[in-house]
Amino acid sequence: MLGRDLHAVGLSHEEARVELEAAGMPTPYVDAFFGFFVDGTLDESVVLPTVREVTGRAPRAFADWARTHADAF
Repeated sequence: MLGRDLHAVGLSHEEARVELEAAGMPTPYVDAFFGFFVDGTLDESVVLPTVREVTGRAPRAFADWARTHADAF
């Protein structure tokens, strides 16, 4: 316990953009971040065929993978 109240103060969108870019985030990444979290215009829910293209087999759900590999944990 600190013995005092703490208050979180959010950054404005412009302040956050400056901080992200100053931390070395590429501008396209920063734009995508704001597109998703602020504007709601970035949709990454589209399922791509990448797993099948790379592995040659259909993707599977994480729950299926976890059941198969439970003994490893």
